[in-house]
Amino acid sequence: MVQGEVQAPSREHVIADLRRIKYTITQIKERPAGLNFMALVDRLQTVSVYAVAVFTRQLATLLQAGVPLARALEALAGQSLDGKLTRALVEVNRDIKSGLPLSRALARHGHAFPPVYVSMVRAGEVSGAMDEILDRTANYLEREFRLRKRVSAAMVYPFLVLLASLGITMFLTNVVFPTFINLFRGININLPWTTRALITITEFLRNGTIVVPLILGLVGALVALRSYVRTPLGRRQWSWLQLELPLFGHIYHKIAMARFSRTLSTLLGSGIPLLHALKTTSYSLDNAVIADILEDVALNLKQGVSLAVPLEDYRQFPSLLVQMVSVGEEAGELPLVLGKLADLYDVEVEAELDSAITLIEPFMIFVMGLFVGFVLLAVFTPVYMLTQQF
Repeated sequence: MVQGEVQAPSREHVIADLRRIKYTITQIKERPAGLNFMALVDRLQTVSVYAVAVFTRQLATLLQAGVPLARALEALAGQSLDGKLTRALVEVNRDIKSGLPLSRALARHGHAFPPVYVSMVRAGEVSGAMDEILDRTANYLEREFRLRKRVSAAMVYPFLVLLASLGITMFLTNVVFPTFINLFRGININLPWTTRALITITEFLRNGTIVVPLILGLVGALVALRSYVRTPLGRRQWSWLQLELPLFGHIYHKIAMARFSRTLSTLLGSGIPLLHALKTTSYSLDNAVIADILEDVALNLKQGVSLAVPLEDYRQFPSLLVQMVSVGEEAGELPLVLGKLADLYDVEVEAELDSAITLIEPFMIFVMGLFVGFVLLAVFTPVYMLTQQF
């Protein structure tokens, strides 16, 4: 009898690994998780798409140069751009040396290697063209990173304006306005409604017994909302809301179509069968509504219909995409057509993001102008009234 402790993501992984090395399993006990600060920090961190893309490109280059897989992983783990990715690569390398295939070793680290990545690596193992598949995967990840970076950059300006507005508000209400409030209370004039409103707002924001519980309540509500969005029902409702939002809903829809087209194109181009590629694509999408549709489409494909036929039944898939998919299937060039569609949607996303920012900028400037105008009116109107008495 051999006793010991094994670290694994789940009981199923333990059972599979022990059976693979011909052990007879009599009992498995799961050790209770203690308070491990580093484990908590590691769980909260996310692996950068860019770091995974760089690693994949380097691994493809080393394999093309004839470097053995285990040696290549060992070399790349020491120069990874992401600490969590480094730890994952160390474990992947250890699993490979124990006889595990690369795809299965990567599947144990879903936080770093999504289902699309694992499926493509598995296709490379089956086809024997691992270096070519990894190069294709790196291209996919680099384009995905550029799309995410473009979306994030578009949100920077509104966020900075909002942050600046909050900072100015806190400074005025805690430093500047209290001086004027004491002055206004000491003069014998009827204050206008703007000044009275400003005094009320300032006293409200300086009242810790009201503001602190309010802030804590807002934080609690955001945490509860985030937890709810992670549930299956909450994720579907949030995905539906993203697609139906005014102005931004159209952009979210184009982003989803770009990811669908690029992911399916990459998987099909790597030799993965359509049905499996479609299911893997549904797992990789951020939008649960479209992912559920792809699950239904996959069921229709089992009945022998072409991909374009079930897609046509859903309004989430534009007629242009459906027609292009139909043309690609008829010509036998579906991966190529989907790749062209992804590039087209990328261009449209960038154009619509620029248009949205162009619309948001004057709106936010207008809102800040109203706020500043209200403050100036509230402060200087009593001063002007006071000077008229002399």
